[in-house]
Amino acid sequence: KMDTSYKLDTIIKVDESLCIGCGSCIRACPGGLITKEAFPVPIENGWDLCIDCGHCVAICPTEAMHQRSMGPEDCQPIDIHLIPRWDRVRQFLTSRRSIRGYIKKPVEKEKILQLLDVARWAPNGANRQVIRWLVINDPAKVHRIAEMTVDWMRAVKEKNPALYQEAKMELFVEPWGAGKDCISRGAPCVIMAYAKKDERTAPPAAYIAVHQIQLAATTLGLGTTFTGSINTASQSYPPLIEALGIPEGCIVYGTFVLGYPTEKYLRIPVRKPANVTWR
Repeated sequence: KMDTSYKLDTIIKVDESLCIGCGSCIRACPGGLITKEAFPVPIENGWDLCIDCGHCVAICPTEAMHQRSMGPEDCQPIDIHLIPRWDRVRQFLTSRRSIRGYIKKPVEKEKILQLLDVARWAPNGANRQVIRWLVINDPAKVHRIAEMTVDWMRAVKEKNPALYQEAKMELFVEPWGAGKDCISRGAPCVIMAYAKKDERTAPPAAYIAVHQIQLAATTLGLGTTFTGSINTASQSYPPLIEALGIPEGCIVYGTFVLGYPTEKYLRIPVRKPANVTWR
């Protein structure tokens, strides 16, 4: 739920002079917490069930609906002129590539904040908004994180050689010994999505938010790639956990690097057809 001082003492309040009785708010409420008398009203005990998603406010065509934590004046209107056509959406989505080469150029803090801002609207379970972000925007620190990830891989080789082989960790460890970074790929920035270990909604929320950032980054001229190696090391390698300063009781659920790509892709590679079962 939103950490805010609620403006109302009920989950919704309707401006009866504006309400046209269309029922959109009733149909949009994910918890079915709105019913209709003369005008829309909350159901009994709705206060503890409301997740403050704001759908009732967002869908009202006449700005009649006010929710306990937001009103229509708080919500940015949707500009229909900015809704892209299908052909543009399809190319945008299918042309995104994981970037594994970055130029030596810092990522502006303003752009990072832009990306983290849009991630706030990514789907997340029950609108709990549990994801926190750790940003390491320093090439030297990123390199050190990559180095510690390689140290973790070497420890895995000693303790669990089967995992080392199955995960093909030699593809990262051996190049590192030759001076080649196949962990962070020379990116100047690492971003981590973390939350409490016992937060059941965190894993999918983190993955979705990270992917939303990865898509948005391309529009700012930036590239990204998910770094499973750093992510796994940050979950299980105490020296790295300590260096990152991950709060006790929390765990990293998603990690990616961010930077300006060295090259641009010119074609969309082939993928397998969708495997669909119709019932």
